[in-house]
Amino acid sequence: MLNKSYLLKFFLSVVITTFSFFINFYYANIGLYPIDTFSFFDSGYNVLNGYHPIKDYWVISGILVDYIQGVFFYLFGLNWNAYIFHSSFFNVLISLFFFFFLNQFTKNLFVNFILSLSVGILCYPVVGTPFPYQHSLIISLISMFVFYLAIEKEKKIYWIILPNTMLLSFLSMQLPSGLINLLIIFFAIVYFFKFNNYYLKFFIMGSFVSLTAVILYFITLKISLSDFLNQLIFFPFTIGEGRILNEIDAFAGAKLVNKFTFRGVIGHFKFLNIFIIMFVFSIIFHIQRNQTRFNFDKIILLNVFVLLCILSFMFHQLITANQTFIFSLIPILCGLLIVLLKKIRPDSDYKIRNILLISIVLFASLKYHFTYNEQRKFLDLQNINLSGRIDAKILDKKLNKLQWITPTNAIMSPSAELDLIAESLKVIKDDKTSKMIITHYQFFSLLLEENLNIPNRWYFPNNTFPSSKDNIFYNDYLKKIHYKLTKNKIQNIYIVESFPNEFDFLNIKEFVGKNCFKKKELNEILIKIELKDCTTKL
Repeated sequence: MLNKSYLLKFFLSVVITTFSFFINFYYANIGLYPIDTFSFFDSGYNVLNGYHPIKDYWVISGILVDYIQGVFFYLFGLNWNAYIFHSSFFNVLISLFFFFFLNQFTKNLFVNFILSLSVGILCYPVVGTPFPYQHSLIISLISMFVFYLAIEKEKKIYWIILPNTMLLSFLSMQLPSGLINLLIIFFAIVYFFKFNNYYLKFFIMGSFVSLTAVILYFITLKISLSDFLNQLIFFPFTIGEGRILNEIDAFAGAKLVNKFTFRGVIGHFKFLNIFIIMFVFSIIFHIQRNQTRFNFDKIILLNVFVLLCILSFMFHQLITANQTFIFSLIPILCGLLIVLLKKIRPDSDYKIRNILLISIVLFASLKYHFTYNEQRKFLDLQNINLSGRIDAKILDKKLNKLQWITPTNAIMSPSAELDLIAESLKVIKDDKTSKMIITHYQFFSLLLEENLNIPNRWYFPNNTFPSSKDNIFYNDYLKKIHYKLTKNKIQNIYIVESFPNEFDFLNIKEFVGKNCFKKKELNEILIKIELKDCTTKL
């Protein structure tokens, strides 16, 4: 018969699962920011129909998210609910895994429960819908936990799993996963050489499994290695390099020099910094109390690793163009601090200490919940009256439950915006030619259940795709577009804007590769580019 402890853990796990799922489900329905909200809506649908990222449209990240979304559409139908089931599932995944992790080291179920609920509040609900930053953050955290468990528990299964979570995090987003993976490799090498090399073969075994999966992906789907490297490695590297080195054409809001200030690093991350300071002092205390001379033990190894991981997450946040999304690190770092303190001072009175630490976490959770979840700050809706939102099912029943309101609604009502989109949908649906759509409303393919030959996931000049001749990847990008236009015999290109002049940067002549086209504005947001045979008079 199961004892009371197991039953209580099971009950608390059910509560965490339910809470983490529905808090994200609720907030994901409130408002949207087209370029981010629909990043994987059409692409998830396209995967089901045999069109793949890298190969069939330009991406710089998130290919794993595409395929997972395809699975959710397959299981739950082509609708908005299936979309946010995906992100809600990942919110459950990190909350539950963290609860499982804490339970391996501390028996205080109440503290573990509260911290795990806080993760559920601060992780995915900040964004709401599937997003590569959150996927990479979550799977990188799981890699961090698995590495910690692999060393502490000395079980083969963790070493086999670890390379696979490292790969999945990278395929979600190259950063922060790349930094975390490098740290794991470095500290794993230190562990194998200094402490125990028995588990090296199991780490290699897991690496072989992940490498085999990548090779099969390339072979089965005929993905070009050069396309993979250009889109997921070399081009994104130039973006990050530009932001770090303060290059002129780098996005100003993501330049490190603009964010590396007292307020940006100390003030903005104040709660994380509180726990980082506690962590550093705890490690120093451990060294001074237990060592007559410095001796690098596993406690130091693991917790220096944890600190560097947290700093890597913070560094990545500083060079992103998005609002802050790493607040879930606050309860996670608190939990890891409690584990560390229990190891170095097992006989201390931890009740008062835990009350203080949990109080900080609860205060931070409520603060960021009201700012980011309630006000939808990540979607830039903090200055928009959210009571004006309307049900998006008036556009299409597949969007049922999505409460439509966007930053654009500061100058245009939600109903007016949806009316223009509905008109644009009808025009594109009635056009029976082979066509291409360029838009950040990435739901046209799914709503029309038609391949609209989308060329990009995102259209942010020189930040999500090479848009200028000065970019070394520009010609390769254009070649892919021209090949797509020719292969699919595209006759019409439709541009649907989410705000005025959104695509003015697009050089149509360069994009279509010829002079023979006719451009016409069909409504306030819809532009039609009719491609012509150059032998025919316009």
